Amino acid sequence: MVGAKSGWDGSSGPDTIAPMIADGDGCNFRVLGPVEVVAAGGPVRFARRQQLDLVAFLMLRADRVVATGEIVEAMWGGAAPRTAGVQVQNMVSALRAALHDADGPLATVDRQAAGYALRITAGRLDLAVFEQLVGRARAAAAPADAAVLLREALGLWRGTVPLAGVRAAFATAARAYLGEQRDTVLEQLFDAELGCGNHAGIVPALTDAVAANPVRQRFVAQLMIALHRCGRVTDALGAFRNARRVLSGEYGLDVGRELRDLERRILLGDNTLDAPAERQRVVVPTPSDQDARRAAVLVPAQLPLDVRGFAGRAAELARLDELAAGAGSAATAVAVVVGTAGVGKTALAVHWAQRAAAAFPDGQLYVNLRGFHPGARPMEPGEALRGFLDALGAAPERVPAGLDAQAALYRSMVAGRRMLVLLDNAADAEQVRPLLPGGRGGMVLVTSRDQLIGLVAREGAVPVTLGVLPAAEARELLSARLGAQRVDADPRAADEIAAHCARLPLALAMVAARAAVHPGFPLGSLSAELSAVRGRLPGLDADYFTSDVQAAFSWSYRRLSSPAARLFRLLGLHPGQDVGMDAAASLAGEPPVEVRPLLAELVRAHLVTEHLPGRFAMHDLLRAYAAELARDTECGPDLHAARGRLLAHYLHSAYAAALLIYPHRIRLELVPAEPGTAVTAFADAEQASAWFAVERPVLVAALNTAADESLGARAWQLASALSTFLDRSGHWHDWVATQRMALAVAERCADRVGRAHAHGSLGLAYNRLKRYDEAHAHLRRADGLFGELDDLVGQAYTHLRMSLVHEGQGDRLAALADAQQALDRFKRAEHRIGQGQALNSIGWLHAQLGQYAEAVEHCEQAVAVHRALADREGLANALDSLGFAHHRRGDHRRAVVHYRQALVVLRRLADPYYETITLTHLGDTHHAAGDLRAAAEAWRLSLSKLDELGHPDAREVRERLARLDGA
Repeated sequence: MVGAKSGWDGSSGPDTIAPMIADGDGCNFRVLGPVEVVAAGGPVRFARRQQLDLVAFLMLRADRVVATGEIVEAMWGGAAPRTAGVQVQNMVSALRAALHDADGPLATVDRQAAGYALRITAGRLDLAVFEQLVGRARAAAAPADAAVLLREALGLWRGTVPLAGVRAAFATAARAYLGEQRDTVLEQLFDAELGCGNHAGIVPALTDAVAANPVRQRFVAQLMIALHRCGRVTDALGAFRNARRVLSGEYGLDVGRELRDLERRILLGDNTLDAPAERQRVVVPTPSDQDARRAAVLVPAQLPLDVRGFAGRAAELARLDELAAGAGSAATAVAVVVGTAGVGKTALAVHWAQRAAAAFPDGQLYVNLRGFHPGARPMEPGEALRGFLDALGAAPERVPAGLDAQAALYRSMVAGRRMLVLLDNAADAEQVRPLLPGGRGGMVLVTSRDQLIGLVAREGAVPVTLGVLPAAEARELLSARLGAQRVDADPRAADEIAAHCARLPLALAMVAARAAVHPGFPLGSLSAELSAVRGRLPGLDADYFTSDVQAAFSWSYRRLSSPAARLFRLLGLHPGQDVGMDAAASLAGEPPVEVRPLLAELVRAHLVTEHLPGRFAMHDLLRAYAAELARDTECGPDLHAARGRLLAHYLHSAYAAALLIYPHRIRLELVPAEPGTAVTAFADAEQASAWFAVERPVLVAALNTAADESLGARAWQLASALSTFLDRSGHWHDWVATQRMALAVAERCADRVGRAHAHGSLGLAYNRLKRYDEAHAHLRRADGLFGELDDLVGQAYTHLRMSLVHEGQGDRLAALADAQQALDRFKRAEHRIGQGQALNSIGWLHAQLGQYAEAVEHCEQAVAVHRALADREGLANALDSLGFAHHRRGDHRRAVVHYRQALVVLRRLADPYYETITLTHLGDTHHAAGDLRAAAEAWRLSLSKLDELGHPDAREVRERLARLDGA
């Protein structure tokens, strides 16, 4: 619920110049916010993230020739690979293709002698339009004219973070430059508004600008002038004193001469500061709710990237087209693509789905069900359902516990929507059934090695069986990858190669990749090599390794260097769908700098793919081959050590990330990391959260591995570290699932510490889901276990959690009693952070009980404790509670002051979720004070951040805005 106080879970600069003319729709090329290129049919999708980075860099230098060396430096900094120049050429070629709309090219990328130039039609690049409007504003004759132009310029910004989504080396400096440009234009806008007498209208926006940029003294000066002109001399002088306190106390700086002179002039009543005689007033337009309306109906687009060089399968594609065409008014069509491993089921399904996506305008859902993953268990249907419900915008607290109820909610949410659901790599019909939507007009596409006869019999699924490629289509695939001229020069050898690969697309693609590296090699010699390899292969245990498949794999594997071959074998042990650089290094027991070239070697051999920068994936068949080689080649202790290093990597990296996100979480004594473990380092909490977002499925898979292998403490400690992120990102069902797993392992190992932590974390997770009885049951068990362990801090945090549960149930007196018990235990343990958190909770609850003097007293004590301990997150929470206490007692001015102080701290912490809580409270106070416009501003800012986070609290804020609009 929005406003629920936490920051002591133990487990775990938005812009307020909202009244801008937000009309960037005429710009197809956008860098002032998330980077986008928009065609007639919607945003252009790029095959690789680096292509997005490249187009962003070229947009910043539109119509200028950029040297290849400059592009390489911008994209990779000092870590450019040897193939950087070739990669740039390939990305430019792909970019040219992506920039073609149905009506022609959106822009051109010209090749010049000195480099490349992106040519964009005038008025289509938001940055260029922004700069033109600012230039016109500077030349405007009247302040009112300038203000209109500057508002239009700032309205092109979508959020306050330019180049969002870009990760290349150039982005940091470019963001800083563009951010400075925006703040400068904002200053010019405020000057224009002051120049035409609109001082009263800009006070709220100026107040927020100062809160977001406390060291930008020009904003402070403009706020002081505006307040002075409104007759609020005391507030103007207060703004000066607050700026001096913030600059001195937090930055070690003093206010500048301009502010000191301005303070003196206000004190002297200098009439030259008064408003101009002619008070032209610029009408401030109300921001559109279009974004909010769009967010209310989410259109997921989860399909993976299309397959490069797809060839053949014309009959199967036509069959799927026919099924989709008949799904318009009939019941949901279900197609099942079945076939052996490596036959190209996923490639066909993804290729067709991407081609047919426009026929399903209400969205496309995708999940890899891991039905035949050699190193992990198949995905539970409930996990897949929760992912779909998240994508469809279901609030976690609305998601029921049982599988049948979750499936019913899913069917309700997709009813009447023309959607495509791609269920990849299904194990059996029982895994698929809960994921089938009801209704009409949609389509489900399933891939599986199993024939799924039950699905065909009961649900009327249409089987599309894939065999090996026909000879002609196998030759077509080789032609697509090697060039028709080379294949036509020796068609017999091409057919022999296809036969040696059993005409399986996976094996053919591997051999073709190897052949492409040596364009001068005759195909006949390559065929002879494959035949020779086949004759001297040992047998492998797995029954799906035919001699032809094994020969194709071995042909690439045997050409690897010894370190790369060992790394390939060990990658077969990895439980996730893809692996990062540090995880691969931990498997090998080598430094990442030495593993990077080995992974590049595996990519060149087509044994792994780098599907995202720094993320490497393997086909299930190749993973099984690698695992089989590992069992045959590596000794048992070496395999055990490699698994230990991998789990240690995830445990220690996740714990380090969790501490950055919440430094005052309950501390754990981690199981020491094995020698050779690479632990990922993070620069800040934002980077830590981004790592969790990418690694979440892998971490859950690693936790499964730890649980299966009874690695006790590693399992529950990894679950504890993961809970910090799962809580703050709203993945509460996953939080429950991982903690239940941790609890089972701890019980199996008779680990009381692990049991206590798992019960406590489960209690908090169930509370988030409003399942209060289960929350109480787990917290009571946690309290008993922490008591047996004489762990006062653990008991104290458990009582704080019990307080939350009672508050959620509406029993504030019981909640207050638990919070006071927590404070008592924290004091006995001399745990100062905990004392501050308990004081904050007690003050919050007193405010809800109408005991405002006690509320203010306890909240002020909490502020003092957190300030003394330099606990900025605790300080922000306590300031928020203090603002709430003043709000409830009717002192709205003081409430606003404390909320704004909390926002200053939260923006420096880069903690968007807790920022949304305070913004919502700030809007509540403005609303209570009758300032409906300021309330709407604060709520809209909160909503925009919650939507960016995909957080369920967005629903309640959206309802506030709807009620306000209705009124």
